[in-house]
Amino acid sequence: MRAIWPGALLVGYLAATGILLIVERARVPPVGIALHFAVLAAIAAATWLTLVPRWLQLWAPLIALLFLYTEMPMLVRAAGHFSLFDATVIKWESVLLGGQPAVEWAAKWPSRLLSELLHLAYLSYYAIILSVPAALFLASRRGDFSDAVFALMLTFVACFLWYICFPVAGPRYLRAGTAPTGPIRSVVVWLLEARSSEGTAFPSSHVAVAVAQSILAIRYFGARGWFVAVATVGLALGAVYGGFHYAVDVIAGALLGGIVAGAGIWVVRRHGTRQANATAPT
Repeated sequence: MRAIWPGALLVGYLAATGILLIVERARVPPVGIALHFAVLAAIAAATWLTLVPRWLQLWAPLIALLFLYTEMPMLVRAAGHFSLFDATVIKWESVLLGGQPAVEWAAKWPSRLLSELLHLAYLSYYAIILSVPAALFLASRRGDFSDAVFALMLTFVACFLWYICFPVAGPRYLRAGTAPTGPIRSVVVWLLEARSSEGTAFPSSHVAVAVAQSILAIRYFGARGWFVAVATVGLALGAVYGGFHYAVDVIAGALLGGIVAGAGIWVVRRHGTRQANATAPT
């Protein structure tokens, strides 16, 4: 039964945001609305139709992530945000940290070696996203796979809903980065320019998801999971050093990822306990 939870969560999110798109359809292109509902139908079919291959049912929510991230600017416009909240976040950062580490850190420590190492850690995000689900899937731990994907999708949905309500561009859109340039940084910048969505800086979904995956990795794989946690620390530092996120984006992302992933684990454990009690002989 828990196998359908990630898909059901995603269907709920797409249905809710679909209502927003219909109500505010004058602000968004018709093709965007059509694509949104096409993905909704595809996820619903993958979740509940028995004709869909089992592997596709399990992986469909993760496959849909690229689309969900790409459409965020459209949802931000539909929500009526024609200006973003960077000024507010910068004020928070100045109060909490006394400056802007995303601007100042690389300028104070202009090391090409450090820059390349931290950008490599930042690039590890794309492996971190799939690390725990892939390991569980390959180990044929289907129940754990579904639980982990549910906690992961819960983290993503929490970030997406936040962006719709409080979009922030991030320092990369406001000023050029000061980190030394190298081959790895060039790849990261190219990826961000090709795939990033304006308005998705606070909280950092990269950090939120990486923290969630660290918790899940340690939960399911014990000491081996600390490799993901170490990569997550490097990713968080690279996000600031590279000028991609405000430091408060990273802090908020870490808190959100930890809280939401913990909540997701609690939900699936509670459901598993109830199922065990219901099937136990009396």
